[in-house]
Amino acid sequence: MRPAATAEELRFHVLGPLEVLRNGVPLPLGGIKQRTVLGYLLLHPNRVTATSQLISALWDGPSPASARKMVQNAVWRLRKLLHLHEEHAELEGMSLQSRPPGYLLRVDPQAVDLYRFHELVAEGRARMRDGGVAEASRLWRQALALWRGPLLADLAEAGVAWPELKVSADTRLDVLEEYFDAELALGRHSAVLPELLTLRRSEPRRERLTGQLMLSLHRSGRQSDALDVYRAHRAELADQLGLDPSRELQELHQAILTHDTALHYTPLPGTLQVRPAPRQPSAAADAASPAPDAVESAGLVPERKEVSVALINAVCPAVPGGGDPEHVDMAMEALHEVVVAEASRFDGVVAAKLGCCWLVVFGARRSHDNDAMRAVLMVLAVRHRIRARNAHPLRLRAAVDTGEALVRYGRDGAGPPTVTSAALDRPQSLLPLVPLDEVWVSEGTRGQTDNLIGYQRARVHAAMWTVQGVRCATVRGPRLPLLGRADCVRALTDLLDTDAVERRVALVVGGPGMGKSAVLEEFERQTAGRDPATRPLLAHLLPCTVDDSALRVLATELSSCCGIGSWDPPGTARAKLWAMVERAAANADEARRLFERLLVPLGQVTHQEQAAGPEEVVAAWCTLLERLAAERTVVVVIDDLHAADESVLGLVGPLLGQEGPARLKVVAAARPELFLRRPAWESAVNVTAELTRLPDTVVAELTRTVLEAGGGRDRPPGPVAELVEVVTALADGNPMFAAELTRMALRRVSPDTAAADAAPDERPEAAHDMLPSAVGRALAAQLDALPTDLKAVAQDAAVLGEAVRPEDVAALRDQRQSDAGDVADALGELVRRGVLMAAPADAGTTGSFTFRQPLLREVAYARLPQAQRAVKHAAVARWEGRSRAPGGSLRPVASELLRLGSVVQRLRDAARTAAGPEPRAGLTEGTPLFPAGAGR
Repeated sequence: MRPAATAEELRFHVLGPLEVLRNGVPLPLGGIKQRTVLGYLLLHPNRVTATSQLISALWDGPSPASARKMVQNAVWRLRKLLHLHEEHAELEGMSLQSRPPGYLLRVDPQAVDLYRFHELVAEGRARMRDGGVAEASRLWRQALALWRGPLLADLAEAGVAWPELKVSADTRLDVLEEYFDAELALGRHSAVLPELLTLRRSEPRRERLTGQLMLSLHRSGRQSDALDVYRAHRAELADQLGLDPSRELQELHQAILTHDTALHYTPLPGTLQVRPAPRQPSAAADAASPAPDAVESAGLVPERKEVSVALINAVCPAVPGGGDPEHVDMAMEALHEVVVAEASRFDGVVAAKLGCCWLVVFGARRSHDNDAMRAVLMVLAVRHRIRARNAHPLRLRAAVDTGEALVRYGRDGAGPPTVTSAALDRPQSLLPLVPLDEVWVSEGTRGQTDNLIGYQRARVHAAMWTVQGVRCATVRGPRLPLLGRADCVRALTDLLDTDAVERRVALVVGGPGMGKSAVLEEFERQTAGRDPATRPLLAHLLPCTVDDSALRVLATELSSCCGIGSWDPPGTARAKLWAMVERAAANADEARRLFERLLVPLGQVTHQEQAAGPEEVVAAWCTLLERLAAERTVVVVIDDLHAADESVLGLVGPLLGQEGPARLKVVAAARPELFLRRPAWESAVNVTAELTRLPDTVVAELTRTVLEAGGGRDRPPGPVAELVEVVTALADGNPMFAAELTRMALRRVSPDTAAADAAPDERPEAAHDMLPSAVGRALAAQLDALPTDLKAVAQDAAVLGEAVRPEDVAALRDQRQSDAGDVADALGELVRRGVLMAAPADAGTTGSFTFRQPLLREVAYARLPQAQRAVKHAAVARWEGRSRAPGGSLRPVASELLRLGSVVQRLRDAARTAAGPEPRAGLTEGTPLFPAGAGR
């Protein structure tokens, strides 16, 4: 007979769906009656629960005649399942005993998460009474992290409505409010604001929560939003309950109205404040003619940019020597080398190091269209390398955020840039919330990276996301037809029909959004459709290794190659792998080495026995592919080769030199930057499919396809045709630009967005909002690829409008003693680089230029700080002998963007007309004039 289970063996989870774990493994709890009995007993442990109480808990109304027998059966099954037999009641472990008038569940409270929650809450309140605000906040955060959903969520979903469920929900909200108070006292208003906004929508009548939200908004510089929250709360109380807000909330409202300094955050005594450098005071108070040195000081150039910020914190939980400072310093120095190396690898800048924290900024020195992705990959790479090192038992946590920033950098590129942004503050305030070994990102960062990175909602902080790792397959948007690229795909498939050693590497080369990945997908689709007898073996390599994702990709393809099914037992899987390796390897030693390493992705090696990391396993896979190429054609597919690790580039290099088997081929996609890393490859690559701008007719067809997929068939034909025309002009042959612009227009026309933007708005600022963020990032990267001085000329040209004359740019730049001859040369260089082109003959002036891509001009102008814009506009006004018209806009906006905004407004108006008039507020059809029983 088995002895009673000990407290260490069983864990009961009721904060969420009911769950019982034995040694960490969930137990099957059976049907709803059995689960309900256990759930009720866990809410009343260590005291007798009458059978009549259990019957009332099981049946809301009249119970069946066999109710007592059904309860007895449920208890008997629970004893058998959990080994809580009554004969072991005298032992110190848990037991489920029969005690008149019912049953007694003996359990250690520490084994039930509900009681651990109450214990942490009480401990936090004690710390708060002693003045330990930070410690109280930490304890409450741990307590709240135990909740996986509503109390006994599975039973509640089945109709259980015990009073205990409501009481526990209210208790959790009380603790949340105490936690928010502590966070606000610690100055973390930015960190809790997103969760406060979300929580108040579900709990609008909790006045303490409303006050916390108002204070958080006020401290975040959003006074008008704070006042709006109060007005909405007051109106709801008056309409539904006939009450006024509490006196405390009214006093808070008055304090916000009068900008009472008592509401400002004051650091607690002994609190260390690490904040980004404050902005230098601007001397551009006189917007008409500010001094030039107010904009650029100390040789630094200011610019508005989107940046991504990663804040990494390291902890040494078990450093040899008991935490000796020298040992800690050694571990931190080793980590510092890793952070610097990985930041450089992903083109980030280590902006600051303070103790065990590193601040890494991406997009400050040079923007890329994927800076948010680079930031997340860098953090994962650092964590991966630290985990691979057993010498220093470091554990990391990190927070990543993305946002608008004011960046200052030297014209010569010397020294690190300085960055001022709320995106610097948010990771700092969030980092204490992040559990060890986790990486959190903001909603903005997740939106730019979730095609490649897997996420789940962070516990405790519902507005943040926890990184799960790199996805095995990139998640792409709705599939579009591959138009205008048939020749490129044909060039790739022709590579499969020859065994010549001089035709083994094919590259698809193009800029962002030109459709490189779509060409690879179509190539794979056509290859998979070939006759099985001649179909090549397709293998994929991730361009860079930052975690174990490469092993997951490899496991799928290795299993397919060896014929290993998910149903195969471990012995069979090992035998199939060995048969493949033994047949293909060059010798017995190589076969043993490959076999040992390739067992890792198949899960045949425990973590403790694993001697090879992902890099060694991928190298073994590449060796096996080389050997298999002696039997059949093997095609290795690599996307984003320009960003690949040196080890991946090392696979391609020998094939260009006609080394290795003739039937081993590489088909890859890359941007032109690849040839900056490998200049010799530009002429050595066997097949280069260069993706140039698509013809306007193809772009128009693509735009119509996206429109039809989004419901464009139901729109008026006139505005739709004009929308296709405008998008085609703005896309400039880039299929991604066309698709993003069209989808953005469809979102603006949708009923949900139309309700938010009810009034027409054709201001220049509103037209600028028509620029999709993905398009803006790609154009910002194109602008930052220019040399600093050449980019400055392009930004001056953006200020002048659609027609740019050399003498106008020269006059504008004379404000900084620039040479007029250099301006003409710079404009010519911008034409050569495809940024500018000669203006059409009907532009009104001869010898003038215009931006080839109107959207690039919008981005170039938006990057200028407001003070710098004022300086430049004042110079233009003086040069042309005019001044700004009252109420006019200084901002030059592309006519195509204005036209796009006009078309979208017309489509929106047509959608409203088709939907019919909105019902008037107040009485609706079927509403009685008087309540039932009125006047009796």
